[in-house]
Amino acid sequence: MSSAATESHATPAAPAGTCYKVLMWEAGALTTEQLNAWQHARRELLARMRDAGIKGARGNLARLGEELRELSQQAVVAPLDTCAQAGFPLARVGALAAKLQREEGLLAYRLTPCSATVLVELTGEEGIDSLVARWCTATPDLQWCSTPLVEAVSAAEAAEWQESCRNAAGAGADTEADEENAPEFHHVTVLRSEAVEALQPAEGRVLVDATLGGGGHSELMLQGGATVWGIDQDPAARRAARKRLAAYADRLHIVAGNFRNAAELLRAEGLEAVDGILADIGISSPQVDQAERGFSFLAEGPLDMRMNPAAPRSAADIVNTAAESELADILWQYGEERASRAIARRIVQERAKAPITTTTQLADIIAGVLPRKGKQHPATRSFQALRIAVNDELGALDALLETGLSLLKSGGRFAIITFHSLEDRAVKRYFDRVTRPEIDRPEWPAPRPNPEYAARQVTRKPIVASEAELAANPRARSAKLRVIEKL
Repeated sequence: MSSAATESHATPAAPAGTCYKVLMWEAGALTTEQLNAWQHARRELLARMRDAGIKGARGNLARLGEELRELSQQAVVAPLDTCAQAGFPLARVGALAAKLQREEGLLAYRLTPCSATVLVELTGEEGIDSLVARWCTATPDLQWCSTPLVEAVSAAEAAEWQESCRNAAGAGADTEADEENAPEFHHVTVLRSEAVEALQPAEGRVLVDATLGGGGHSELMLQGGATVWGIDQDPAARRAARKRLAAYADRLHIVAGNFRNAAELLRAEGLEAVDGILADIGISSPQVDQAERGFSFLAEGPLDMRMNPAAPRSAADIVNTAAESELADILWQYGEERASRAIARRIVQERAKAPITTTTQLADIIAGVLPRKGKQHPATRSFQALRIAVNDELGALDALLETGLSLLKSGGRFAIITFHSLEDRAVKRYFDRVTRPEIDRPEWPAPRPNPEYAARQVTRKPIVASEAELAANPRARSAKLRVIEKL
């Protein structure tokens, strides 16, 4: 599978016994025609292998085995690889990772946006079919293809594939070696005490930090005695938080994933209800400050902007392949850029001459369209818009809002920090929607009960940074905290 579109994980244990490599994929990743053709050819090969085995034709059996592997590679693995590289939009297989991390006998796994390849050594009485069925049951929100590709492999082959996962893990694995070699992740947490106090951390309370980052909010929650589940899609953030919060390892649980999938990720861990959820929406300082992440035009770097480095689509992909109308829509909708059409037109003109691959290259193109006014760089709104589009930030926020209350116990609190008007508007509207006891319309003779009424407002107006915090961290100037409590 393509390492550019995967997250890999390899455990340190070496294979010794019976090993299986299992390829699972979401229903719909392959067409019905592709599946039917593969299954028909596979049945024929298996029948010929059975006949060869009966006859004791070992040479013929080995040749047919190679044919079967080649068939699987061409009919299943290659098409799934294409889906991953194209940004196939089914991508919630990360929910399986939480289950796999606890699996006895797990040797390695590799995830793409539409599939999971798992290497496992059988350690007990449970057979491979039962094991795979249990994995599928652990991710009920996903519809897996009913015919996974299961291959028995030798210990040597298993060790080789395990090593390839370890080498490819890069962004995906949170190992001690990664911690030693990774750049420092220094993030100044905004509204730190205000946000944590709103969740009322105490011994016995279970809180979710849906945007773990460097662990600043989680640290205060843990100091308050709470058990914390931290979610983050950025492996650098997870490494930094694990290192920073090592003293609280008994009460800290770190989950790799996007907060849009918080409900399914936590339920896959057996967590049905919590006492509070905090989400600090937006970008972390280390992501902005590291030129190689490609978020900022202040230093030259690759035009990337992915919060999850294993995500399939970067800013360069959008800039160089999106239609002019799509580019204009992105800049207007997510950046509220008035010159969106002119900028999109210039981008299309320039990419026809040569691909746009760096942050400064794109910033210069935008600056050539817009004259600079005041302190703000002409490319500020466009870079914000592309970052939001690359990471589907507003879609992720909407998904968290729609599922967050279902995770809360009665009296549980939902706190969200936003950094620009698009985010704050979405949070304000949703919080207003679920905290109104009644709704009214001009055509109705009287107000009616609100079927979505499920919470009360804790903060009527958003909490903003104090003068002292702004003096220490100017990036907190646009932060707004809103809090509701489930009835």
